[in-house]
Amino acid sequence: MRNIKSVILFSILLLSQIGFSQISDDLMLYRKDFKNISGDNTVSITSYEKNGSHFVYAGGDGNVDVYSLDKEGILTPISNHELYMKKGPVRGMVADNINGTDFLFLGNKHGNLIETFKILTNGSLKRVALVEDTDEMYLKINITLQVVHMKKASYLFVGGLEETPGLSCFKIQDDGKLTHVQSMKDDETIYTDGVIGMFTHKIEGKSFLYTTGFQDNGVSSFRVYENGTFKNINNIGDNTTDRYLTGAYPLTGVTLGDDKYVIVGHRHHKYYERNGFIKMHILVKLTPGIRVIDPLPHFPVD
Repeated sequence: MRNIKSVILFSILLLSQIGFSQISDDLMLYRKDFKNISGDNTVSITSYEKNGSHFVYAGGDGNVDVYSLDKEGILTPISNHELYMKKGPVRGMVADNINGTDFLFLGNKHGNLIETFKILTNGSLKRVALVEDTDEMYLKINITLQVVHMKKASYLFVGGLEETPGLSCFKIQDDGKLTHVQSMKDDETIYTDGVIGMFTHKIEGKSFLYTTGFQDNGVSSFRVYENGTFKNINNIGDNTTDRYLTGAYPLTGVTLGDDKYVIVGHRHHKYYERNGFIKMHILVKLTPGIRVIDPLPHFPVD
């Protein structure tokens, strides 16, 4: 009986190894390096589905490259598009549908402006609008864009690494043009100095926007109203006990059952040796980590 059990066990192990090998072969990663990519130092990428076709948009210090993506995951170059004034690099790309029209919004980092492109049927782009920085906006060295959909309109929020930082909101018109709604200057209370991450949650029918402040080491939340105006709700900064927010960087969120969370990572200031780049030289946390924050207790429902 013991021999029979041994044979059965050996057979199970053999079959499992064969099955694992087959699965591993099926999951083999396909790699392709595009030598004709027009952008150098590609730092931003996003994807979008239009009429059943999948497209990938990539940008850096150069043009925006457009690729089709097939069911095997293979990319095929379609077109590339020059940035306004040949500035760049491209940061904060986000694609979305606004009242039936597909648009790609991107931040022209050193051009200090936001460009809007219409996504055509074949995935290529046509510039339809741009907004340059003014004294009442905060578009210089923009890094992050976030679309917020309300019941009757959609809005684009912009943040970045401007020397005099803040957070700006624009209404997205049906033709892709942006109309300035409100800008909020950074101060000692909110964390919008170096907005790298943004995320939205809907809580009991209300829309909230979350931002990370890379330079000032914290997370802020804002209530977004139907007309696109926004108000600061609460702010959480780094500490020496249970948070990892020094150089707060990526930000995302998750809903688990009835509970909502935001998840924050960071890129610690100690890794930046360039003189003058980091504004706050007091390093609070010396080890890397990830912080999960439950937003629900912190937001009054006004």
